[in-house]
Amino acid sequence: MKQFLSRYSHWLFLSIVGISLFSSLFTIKDSTLDVIAIIFGGIGLLSLGFVTYIVEKNYKNHKDQD
Repeated sequence: MKQFLSRYSHWLFLSIVGISLFSSLFTIKDSTLDVIAIIFGGIGLLSLGFVTYIVEKNYKNHKDQD
């Protein structure tokens, strides 16, 4: 279990953040703070997706070298 979490923790975190952002879209109001929170949540989700891509690319490169 520990090996599974260490290998796929970035995917787990990405899915939690994505589900949280998606669920917040249903409760959005016309408030300025809500719109700002959605924008920053989207930026965070995109940057976490980029980090996940980089981590997977490094795993693949390391696996190919072995």
